[in-house]
Amino acid sequence: MMSEPITLDYSRVFCVMLHDVAPIYERHVAQFTSTLAPLIGNQMSAAVVPCWDGEELTEKDRPFLERVKAEYGNIQLHGFEHFRRKGSGWVSRIADGKDEMNGLDDAETDWRLAEGQKILTRWFGEPARGFIAPTYNIGLATPERLARFGMHYTVGYKRVITSDGQQLPLSSWIWDVSPIRFLCLLGYRYGQLQYRFRRQACPCVVLHPLDLDRGFLPQIERTVTRLLRAGRQPILLESLGLGQPLQPKATAV
Repeated sequence: MMSEPITLDYSRVFCVMLHDVAPIYERHVAQFTSTLAPLIGNQMSAAVVPCWDGEELTEKDRPFLERVKAEYGNIQLHGFEHFRRKGSGWVSRIADGKDEMNGLDDAETDWRLAEGQKILTRWFGEPARGFIAPTYNIGLATPERLARFGMHYTVGYKRVITSDGQQLPLSSWIWDVSPIRFLCLLGYRYGQLQYRFRRQACPCVVLHPLDLDRGFLPQIERTVTRLLRAGRQPILLESLGLGQPLQPKATAV
């Protein structure tokens, strides 16, 4: 499939995405909302894990989920339970075993995508149109496979890829790289370098609940404020038309 860049003025926009949205982190999600909403409103994406570490969403989670739906402009599927259950590797060791999609076969991958969409539809009224793989390791969850489950873009560390082969380059700040704090600091510094030198990429501020426990919220807030003062506006990927099904090409008559 031939990949094409998405046309966008990267000098005027940025995006914010909160990963690991699950009831276990209700307090963390609320704190991110109260800190960032006054700056950017609901122009944030919530990457929801429908069965965090094996605990499926239930009726008692409804108030939390309704707040997420109201306060975040996009809902994305973020794996099924986030944790890897089969095998191991260097990504697993660095990411504390949270690379869920690695080590899955075709059948297990399909089951997790289907069940994840079913649960999100139950609680949010519609399925997700975008996917973010835990630790950005997609395993067998390719754009073509995701499209069969209604998801037409997948977010990676350096790019968004759509089901029709378009690409949106990203320069990402990430603090929750690993339980090792030094690597978290490197994640931020690398984001700064990308922002400076990858001018043809859309800046993306990537948040995780554990960023709060590690004391990174002030730095996150400063990063968002700096982007706003540079004249950039927050955007949602789906406001660019991402998430739409692949359109069939017209045939000549």
